This record gives sequence, structure tokens and C-alpha cells, in this order.
Amino acid sequence: MRLSTMTCLIAALCAGLAACATTPREPARVENRYPTSANTRPTPPARVTPRDCGSAYTVQRGDTLSEIAVMCSVPMEELAAANSLYRPYTLNVGQVLSMPRPLMHVVQRGENLYRIGLRYGIPFQQLAAHNGISAPYNLEVGQQIRLPQGATVVNLASRDPSASSRSTASSPPPEQRRPPATSGSPRFDWPVRGSVLSSFGNKPDGGRNDGINIAARAGESVRAAAAGQVVYAGSELAGYGQLVLVRHTGGFVTAYAHNSRLLVSEGDQVSQGQVIAEAGSTGSVDRPQVHFEIRNGVNPVDPMNYLR
Repeated sequence: MRLSTMTCLIAALCAGLAACATTPREPARVENRYPTSANTRPTPPARVTPRDCGSAYTVQRGDTLSEIAVMCSVPMEELAAANSLYRPYTLNVGQVLSMPRPLMHVVQRGENLYRIGLRYGIPFQQLAAHNGISAPYNLEVGQQIRLPQGATVVNLASRDPSASSRSTASSPPPEQRRPPATSGSPRFDWPVRGSVLSSFGNKPDGGRNDGINIAARAGESVRAAAAGQVVYAGSELAGYGQLVLVRHTGGFVTAYAHNSRLLVSEGDQVSQGQVIAEAGSTGSVDRPQVHFEIRNGVNPVDPMNYLR
């Protein structure tokens, strides 16, 4: 999940000119002279002017892939991948290059960067870096989130509101089917014992709860539902407050939000029942509780079908 995400490579070429002094007090002036023949005069490097290349670009004489990428404002690796080009990226005059078309996700009501990242199998930190979004990663409904090249769309219906409504009309929402826990899944314990304040699934106001909210006392111990590795511990995601994410066997991930204090760090191995945090009311809630999620891969599942 938390994966590491952004790299920016900058290359610089420097050249120095040596000159001899005419006097001890003043260095000699360097004057570049070229032969009068236009055929022997060195050609200065061309300046690449960015422009909108649209959906395709026709290779001109002297073009290189790196120059085209700069001119068309697209990453060279993505341009190469979109045209099945491999090093040394040989181009032919007249060759038509397709411009990579970035995948976009349109933010829906109730979504945040964490949920969007899980949906596409991309760490939310990578999405933030890819879109220039800084903590606390606030999003607006209708905002376009650019996905990295090669991202896998888990649910295309979410990108087409009309398709989503057609799908909903023809079949019940996933949370209403309530599939039983698979035999290969870990056995999950309750992170804290208390009444369920908010259940899993869609809400009347158009929002959605990808987990359950469990009432708790301030400072009460929050325990790992199953053994696993802490892959995130922090408070960077707006609305979640102090949040812990734990990865388990079988591709499962559990989330524990709104804590007042975190007792584990990223990379820690935790055992089932180990205290990982203290309950609180951080984030978007006004009373002590634990927001608890179980994800099977990128898909949220109803914790009530898994808790024992």
C-alpha cells in the first residue's frame, strides 16, 4: 500500500572555458570565432518549445524521443510505452506517434485519496505526488485525479454515472449480497468491543461507509484484528485522524481510524490482539470511536461478515 512513489531525474551538462590572463589585474576576454563558411559553423542546440501535440505527432527530420516528450509535455517513458518503443528509441521520419492518454478518475461524493488509491491498487501517496496534491489531501467532488500509466481500473462503472445507475438498477449493491468470508481469509477479532454507530455501505445522504464505526471510550485500547504488518501509521489523510493500516495474509488489509494515540510504526509486525492504538475522536468525528475497515485486495468488504 504505502509504496513509494515519486522520482524526478534532472540531468545537467557543464563545460568550462579556460582563458589566459593578459595582465595580472584583468582576465582576458574570451571571443568565440567561427570559420566564415556556413558548412563548418557549429550548429547551436535547438530550443524545444512546448506545444499541444493533441493525440498524435508526426516525426520530423532530426527529432528524438526525448525532445518530442519535452515538446509535447509528456513523460518519455509513457510516450515510449504508448508506441511500443524500446531503447535506443529509433524513430523514422513520417512515423506517427500516439500521445499517451492519461487515465482519469473523477472524484465522487464521499471519496478520498485513500479510497481512490485502494480502488486502483495505487498507494495514496503516489496518487498525491502524481497530481501535486499535498497533505491533508483534500478533494472536491468532480475533481479529476490523474492515474499513473498502467493503472488497472477495478470498477469502470464508477467512472460513468449512467452506467453505475444502470448497474444498480439491474442488481443489488454488493453490500446487500453479504457474501460469506472466504475460507482462505484470516480470522478477524473485534478491534474494540462496543455498539456499531454506523454500518457498512451506502448512506441516505449519498455518502458511503467502507467499514463500520464502533463506539469506544476515550483512551480505550485498539487491538489488531489479525496478525500482520503495519503499512501506514499517521494522520495525513483528511477525515481519518490518527490512522493505522495493517496488511495481512491473503491480500487483506485492515484500517483503524480516529485514534487519539498511535502505538505502532510503519514496518512493525503485530500479533492478533496486540494493542496498536488508543481510541479517540480525531478526524471528522466528535465522539470517541473506531472506524474499522477490512479490504480484500482493493475491495472493501463488510466487516460484520468477517468478525468473530
